[in-house]
Amino acid sequence: MALRGKWHTKFLRFFESTTQESIPVAPYMIYDDFDGKAIETTVRWTTKDTSVAGDAAPALTADGDNGILRLTLDATNEKQESGIYGGDNRTFKLDHGPNFEIRCNPAVLATGQSEMYFGLAGDYVEGPIAEADAGPAEHLFFCMDGSGAVKIFTDDGTTDNDAVATGVTLVNTDWAIFRIDATDPTNILFYINGSRVASATTFSANATPTLALQPFIICHKETGTGLGTLDVDYVRVWSDRA
Repeated sequence: MALRGKWHTKFLRFFESTTQESIPVAPYMIYDDFDGKAIETTVRWTTKDTSVAGDAAPALTADGDNGILRLTLDATNEKQESGIYGGDNRTFKLDHGPNFEIRCNPAVLATGQSEMYFGLAGDYVEGPIAEADAGPAEHLFFCMDGSGAVKIFTDDGTTDNDAVATGVTLVNTDWAIFRIDATDPTNILFYINGSRVASATTFSANATPTLALQPFIICHKETGTGLGTLDVDYVRVWSDRA
């Protein structure tokens, strides 16, 4: 393994040559390795735990180094949502070139109506993003809907791209690094493990150049006994300051 670096437009990005994990140099960045004893909800995150009879509470599975955020939908036949988001504190503006990166594993693959989606979004709105095109009005998401097949959903309030295939399907033992590069909001790039995906589609979210977004990581189902567990190793978001 080796650490390499290159300039990409305005940012210097160091990255691990094997895993493709980014270590960016940018004026503004947030990073969470989920290595504490509890999810940080004072400043950084708002948690979602929608369940009546089941258990959809987001949790950390380990203390100290290498902590994991676990989001779980269980087999209870009810609406469930488990996730975290930026508390509608939308600090990443599109015209500042935001990048989002997450390393995660669908430890229990989404089945039935269960979905897992993550990326950058506008104000919180309850999903589902795939089954009914609900959720945040503005979003740049990777999504696994009812399986390990990864698709892309983007919407800036004007241009809507639904369920664009990436050609990547994960199994429950796969850890993957997902990156959304909105350095150019007229041509947003999506990567999985360092390889660009869905390159035949031009993803533009420039209807409002100053659109402000927040990190968003959610598992959701409207009803049914579908399952889904998403384990998250870390999340990074970076951009210019002005």
